[in-house]
Amino acid sequence: MQLFELRSVSRSGNKHADGSYDAFERELGIFDSVEKAETFMKRIIDREKRFYAFHCFIIFEKTLNRGLTGDSGAVCEFESVRSYFPDGALYCDSPYDDAGEKPFRGRPAETVPLKIGDAAWCWEYGRIVPCLVAGLPLTDVWYRERIRELGHEMGLDWSDDSYVVFTAGGHEHPECWRCMPYYGKISGRTLQRIRACRFREEADFRPKA
Repeated sequence: MQLFELRSVSRSGNKHADGSYDAFERELGIFDSVEKAETFMKRIIDREKRFYAFHCFIIFEKTLNRGLTGDSGAVCEFESVRSYFPDGALYCDSPYDDAGEKPFRGRPAETVPLKIGDAAWCWEYGRIVPCLVAGLPLTDVWYRERIRELGHEMGLDWSDDSYVVFTAGGHEHPECWRCMPYYGKISGRTLQRIRACRFREEADFRPKA
């Protein structure tokens, strides 16, 4: 039996010096269909949007009676993930599980919402951090061309469905559903910090004279 766990992610009212916010997760319920989870999500939005600064909503697909440890010993927490904008509109559907049973074989290019150079929000580790997109998720076209060159399948998994981004603290690889379009206006000071960090990191990889 498939279960769908609904969570909300909200941001604090205080912005840090690097432009980030603290993030707070709440588990809102477990449902037996995506539709029921989405219906409840919209009720929560209507009822609580005055009290919470919602950043996004997440629906994790899980299986009842499924162990959390796969054959490789890795923890397997979900079978797909959907993320939603604060108004409840679907943002990103990631139908890849973390056990490798539904492996990642590239994302259709039309479902990659961000472009290189875009300002975005990266949500992870209890923070919502402003960033600049420097690399895009692998596409299905790229994957097919690559395996044709190699002559065999590639061992990709759900974590390869990710961006490369630069923040004021360094570069990161957030999964597609964690990296959302930037809302508001990114300050010149924040942009300067991100670009300075990118310059430092890229300088470390330049050939030494």
